[in-house]
Amino acid sequence: MVDRRWIASSGALVVLVGSFLPWLASGTADRSSYDLLGIVDRLGFSPDGLVGWAVRLWPLLPLLLVVTVVSHHVQIDARWLPVVRLGSTAVAALYAGSVALAVRLAPDVGLFEPRIGPWITLAGAILLAISVVGVRRRGWDVRGAS
Repeated sequence: MVDRRWIASSGALVVLVGSFLPWLASGTADRSSYDLLGIVDRLGFSPDGLVGWAVRLWPLLPLLLVVTVVSHHVQIDARWLPVVRLGSTAVAALYAGSVALAVRLAPDVGLFEPRIGPWITLAGAILLAISVVGVRRRGWDVRGAS
């Protein structure tokens, strides 16, 4: 059986790689998620509220992924570790997946051409979600391997 820790780690790696791949092309320039969301924020297109925060906090995604992977592999007996493990994994999956899906489902604009980055990011987010669901559905030990 595949270890939940490696599913989560693989998902985090795929999300990270996807976030740096091209998400949109404008003219001859490919834009990664960081370029794209930075432009959206600087131009004032990101609304206030939850969406605005999602755009502004996107550069912290790699840190969230590191916390997720480390929490899955650390071998300490701490009461708070399962909460950090499940919480960071669920938040990373939901956050990266929803932003990638929102970009992919955005209306087509003639100035931009969609690229592969959001799909790769979404695939990694699905792997992260599977690792969270696996903990609950299969009865895997939250503190260790499956």
